[in-house]
Amino acid sequence: MKTIMITAAALACLVTLPTIASAGQNVDMTELTCKEFMADPDGIMPTIFWIDGYLSNATGNTVIDPDQMVKNVQDVVEACKDNPDQKIFDLFN
Repeated sequence: MKTIMITAAALACLVTLPTIASAGQNVDMTELTCKEFMADPDGIMPTIFWIDGYLSNATGNTVIDPDQMVKNVQDVVEACKDNPDQKIFDLFN
């Protein structure tokens, strides 16, 4: 069941991009603010997957932990509530 969920989430990441990127512009993910992140509910999971993949590559981590990814989303949303100018990438470092 987890494999199906992970595959579905990965496919969603491929077809759903954050609204800020849908206008055909390049996006520097390190500059994405909480305000931009929270403005696109459909882009939240693809963004989290992208950041997780980027950081996993940097550390050599090859494990996908769906429970941790859900926690990451909850943590980022909580941190963004009172700080719309916070860069979400910094929340993972």
